[in-house]
Amino acid sequence: MDKILPSYNDPLFSILIITLLVLVVALVSVIMGNYKEEKQTKRLKKFLGKIDINDCTLDIEKLPFDLSLITPLSLLAKTFSIQGEYQKSINIYLYLIENIESFYEKEHLLEGLGETYLKAGFLKRSEEVFLAILNKRARNINALYHLEVVYELLHEYDRAKETLKPLEVMGENIDSLQRYLEFITIVKDKNISREDKVDRFELFIKDSGYLYRDIMRELFRLDLNEAWRLVDDSRADLILDILWFLPLSNLNFDIISSSEILTSIYHAKGVLPNQDEVPICNIFAIDTINFAQKGGSSEVDLSFSYGCSRCKQHFPISFDRCPNCYAINSIQIKETITKKQTQRGYSLL
Repeated sequence: MDKILPSYNDPLFSILIITLLVLVVALVSVIMGNYKEEKQTKRLKKFLGKIDINDCTLDIEKLPFDLSLITPLSLLAKTFSIQGEYQKSINIYLYLIENIESFYEKEHLLEGLGETYLKAGFLKRSEEVFLAILNKRARNINALYHLEVVYELLHEYDRAKETLKPLEVMGENIDSLQRYLEFITIVKDKNISREDKVDRFELFIKDSGYLYRDIMRELFRLDLNEAWRLVDDSRADLILDILWFLPLSNLNFDIISSSEILTSIYHAKGVLPNQDEVPICNIFAIDTINFAQKGGSSEVDLSFSYGCSRCKQHFPISFDRCPNCYAINSIQIKETITKKQTQRGYSLL
């Protein structure tokens, strides 16, 4: 036997054995990696095959694919999505995804497709896209954030909360998102009594004051006395539209008369009688109306629009999450002085 194999003590033989072991391990790793990649690719293609794009109006199927088309077409798809042309955007994303082999080259395209489905209201399709991304790359933060939004819109709050753990593990600050999910869960849970909701919302405000506007809006629906008791003069500008549109029957004149800011607001609204001296509240539109009324002009009113501090988009109605970028606690209220209308509505509560 010694004539066939070198002696075990021969260092060259040991090196040969180690080299062979390394090669075997490397070969097995390559084979397993290729098998896993092929399996995941088949799963992704199977998912894409479920999507019918025959209804899309933009015909690019006959366009010969070239790598140079990726950047301009992806920008075009994003533009269509921003403009609300969701069918065209989806068609382009699918065309690019089907013609690109590597997942890592089309990962951002899948993200764009999922976001477009989300904006278009195809929540289940959006969920499938983001799950397909996370199946290939579990540390995709953008996909996790959007998947949380999808589950929230589907009212699947427990599943939405499950997306927070991996985000926290990756070092993302999820405190505000966690608080928001706790808040919205309480709002939507019909098994929680009105009194219990009021108690929980009061604790929310006392803990950190976070989501003050959202909580106050809910309290004005649930318990007027508690809502008025928790009105904070220093944050009256955050709920100015809510206070402005409250019906006369919902006003607490004892609390209003004890607050200079509230007195100024409701004097501007015309609820309180004219006074020789109206307190200045340092809300420009309110103080302007009060000065105008002092000068004899009474046909003035306020209209409101809402902006997002993150994406800078503006909307005609209030929101909890920005409809464009899905940011929370980012609402900015803009009041505009207008001519008073005879017909009044109350849409906030």
